[in-house]
Amino acid sequence: MSSPFEIDGPAVISFSGGRTSGYMLWWILNHGLRPDVHVLFANTGKERPETLRFVHEIEMRWNVPIHWVEYRRDAGGAAYMEEVTYSTASRDGEPFEALITSRGLPNPVFRFCTQELKIRPMRDWMRGRGYEHWTNVVGIRADEPRRVSKMREADALRRERWNIALPLADAGITEANVMVFWGVQRFDLHLKPHEGNCDLCFLKAPKKRQQIMRDRPDLGVWWMAQEARTGSRFRKDTPGYDELLDQGDLFAPLGELQECFCHD
Repeated sequence: MSSPFEIDGPAVISFSGGRTSGYMLWWILNHGLRPDVHVLFANTGKERPETLRFVHEIEMRWNVPIHWVEYRRDAGGAAYMEEVTYSTASRDGEPFEALITSRGLPNPVFRFCTQELKIRPMRDWMRGRGYEHWTNVVGIRADEPRRVSKMREADALRRERWNIALPLADAGITEANVMVFWGVQRFDLHLKPHEGNCDLCFLKAPKKRQQIMRDRPDLGVWWMAQEARTGSRFRKDTPGYDELLDQGDLFAPLGELQECFCHD
């Protein structure tokens, strides 16, 4: 029986820049990366610097080509994909801000930021190289059953140009396996469990965003500015970013709160 990490092309390894997807990539590389299997990282401009360094370290240390893609809009307002590098990648939210200028703030119900900033740039990269259909390989673990079920149900109904593969889930990989692996490596992501790649994603529960802004008040500036300039909020069910920074401990402990997942 073949391993779930033996990926037949054409395929995209959807690399989020986190420990789990890095672990998945390591296994795929050890089973042989075929010429028509491509590793893509979609940068929104709001990834943590630690994430960008982690992605770059992986491409250098593991000698794997990682294609960095970003959302753009031309003078006429049409969206397109641009390939960048670690050195030229946006670091001040430029792709995300351009999307907000065009469409307003996303929210938990209309979460078009994932589609526009991550999924479509990867799709356009593949189509630009002549692929009409491919496999999208996503790093979701076996101990994330709700996400696994959701992805498999969506895949069964999918009318897009790709099918979904979940090799970590198929292999029974859990968070414990991932953390043991990174505990013995010579480099790591260097983010705390409650932080995550997107610095203050509105899908993070309010307590997590509040704690991150207390540790790093500078990270809230961009999010506050987007709410101020649009006269709206990313979420109607929680205080705005400026209010979160000023409020006391009104929310549940960190361990009881959900995390954001841009693959969902």
